[in-house]
Amino acid sequence: MAIKMRKTQARLKFDESKPQVHILRQLVYAPIKGKNLVKYIANSANVPVSTIEACISAISEAIAYYAINGHRVVFPDLGGFYITFRSKTAKTLSEVKVEDVLKTIRLAFAPCE
Repeated sequence: MAIKMRKTQARLKFDESKPQVHILRQLVYAPIKGKNLVKYIANSANVPVSTIEACISAISEAIAYYAINGHRVVFPDLGGFYITFRSKTAKTLSEVKVEDVLKTIRLAFAPCE
């Protein structure tokens, strides 16, 4: 299966003095809704929709549980999920408190190579 691409023109670094260049970009469509994804998987695997819903729910809970506890959750041939965060600095160790320095937390994904 090939990635669908489109040709386009763009300016590098949004600098008007630079010439426009021609680049390839991936065609990106609207996100697939969860219900449609579940139906597709169920039909492909010839499994009831309720079974796929239960599996996805269990996988989501497992990713959250292990990632919150410091583990990278790796799926073979897919990639890994892990927690990243940004925090503010503090002048002393005693000033480092989660509620004061933590800015954002997110679940990141890195595809396997």
